[in-house]
Amino acid sequence: MDEYVFFNPGDAIANDYDYAAARRSAQIYKAEHVADRGLVVAQDAQGQFSVFYEGGGDEADPATSKYTILAHL
Repeated sequence: MDEYVFFNPGDAIANDYDYAAARRSAQIYKAEHVADRGLVVAQDAQGQFSVFYEGGGDEADPATSKYTILAHL
């Protein structure tokens, strides 16, 4: 089952067209920054992978894009 969330693309911690590179960026970011929220790796309709803070999506924001969550870190 897919999990769709709306994120503002400008809030991405990392972007890449390679899933492994985006996930690696998320793991490095998580190791170097103390955060009370987890990270998610998500894919948009154009095939780009992005890393966001978990729970950072907001469906009410008109500048958001639809992403599919692929991994919770």
